[in-house]
Amino acid sequence: MDCKMTVTGNLTRDPQRRLSTKTGEPFAVMAVAVNNRRYDKSVGQWITTGTTYFDLLCWGPMGANALSTFRKGDPVIVHGRFRLNEWTSEKGSGTNATLDVESIGPDVSFGTAPFTRGNVDWGLDRVGEYNPGEDDPEHGELPADAVADPDDLESYTDEDGVVDDEAAEEVLARIA
Repeated sequence: MDCKMTVTGNLTRDPQRRLSTKTGEPFAVMAVAVNNRRYDKSVGQWITTGTTYFDLLCWGPMGANALSTFRKGDPVIVHGRFRLNEWTSEKGSGTNATLDVESIGPDVSFGTAPFTRGNVDWGLDRVGEYNPGEDDPEHGELPADAVADPDDLESYTDEDGVVDDEAAEEVLARIA
């Protein structure tokens, strides 16, 4: 049985490209710091009571995308398989908490983030571009209304020329 978990925190360093010693396949490695916080009534504010660090391993296309996307300090949400990784070197030995990442993304609780469908290769060149105005063989044909002209707001307005919240969300979703 796998132990899966989701953590939120900040990256402590830029992602690095590594090669698997077993297969020679590239992967991305980075680390996230998760602050343990609690509300202290005596001072009336949140305080950090400690920090837990996790090594993150991103394999395959997700690793190349992570390498291209994230930087030190970025707030992220990570979901993956948890394991303890024991290590020994000439300087000593220890145990690292590691997540084999299944999904990772920016934590938009602290700001906004653009999203571009498609992948990059390990040379960080764009491959598999996605153009929402064209049919996408991976996701099937787009519905006709998905490519409607968002500048044609008349079709979204009521008789007074006002765009309601639902129509505004639809327009924003189409141009995103």
